[in-house]
Amino acid sequence: MSVKNFKFVSPGVFINEIDNSFIPQSPGEIGPVVIGRSSRGLAMQPIKVESFAEFVEAFGDVVPGAGGGDISRDGNNQSPMYGTYAAKAFLNANVAPLTYIRLLGQQETGASSDGIAGWQTAKTAAPATSQDPGNGGSYGLWLFPSQSTSVTLGTGMLGAVWYLNHSASIRLSGTVHMGSVTTASVGTVIGTDSDKLFTVLISSELQGTQKFKFGFDDDSEKFVRKRFNTNPQLCSSPGSFYTTASSTN
Repeated sequence: MSVKNFKFVSPGVFINEIDNSFIPQSPGEIGPVVIGRSSRGLAMQPIKVESFAEFVEAFGDVVPGAGGGDISRDGNNQSPMYGTYAAKAFLNANVAPLTYIRLLGQQETGASSDGIAGWQTAKTAAPATSQDPGNGGSYGLWLFPSQSTSVTLGTGMLGAVWYLNHSASIRLSGTVHMGSVTTASVGTVIGTDSDKLFTVLISSELQGTQKFKFGFDDDSEKFVRKRFNTNPQLCSSPGSFYTTASSTN
């Protein structure tokens, strides 16, 4: 066959560049690092936040100090947390994120006396027979199910602990279980009154003897945590954290 009867078509040639290079991303804004206290959040590690709303979610709001309150549940808000204010001022400017490191504090290894972390009461409680202010110490209130005939108390539970200072003592007051004697003492099983309330007497050299009625209904104004001080700073030496008039036993 003659070659003239065929049409030769050359194959197409395509050139594609294989690009193995890349353009690195430009580094994001870093912002400052703030180290300080806060009311909550992860501690002792850097956490980056983009806005003050995110900061509040992670670490809580600013703390101006003089908060008092229930330190065991709400934390110590007595002194200002300056780090929270620094974070708020910077983040509200919307110029960059911020890294926050929350401190919890650590007791100095050589601390002594007032330098020791936490609070301390006098160590020796008043004797069970004492009617006079003792030496402070800790006292527990043990609760047992209500009963009128059985001598056996059964299983009880610890319902409250009081920590006393300033040469103070506490006594449960009322009618002795399975009897008719009314007394005020420690180490004695005493029932509630007709309103299901307990009565205690707290005696001290600072404030004499005070009488408190309380119960365990948390909706009542006589709920135990509403009737007694839950801030151990108020039990410090008068004038240390609060005015003398605010100190308690």
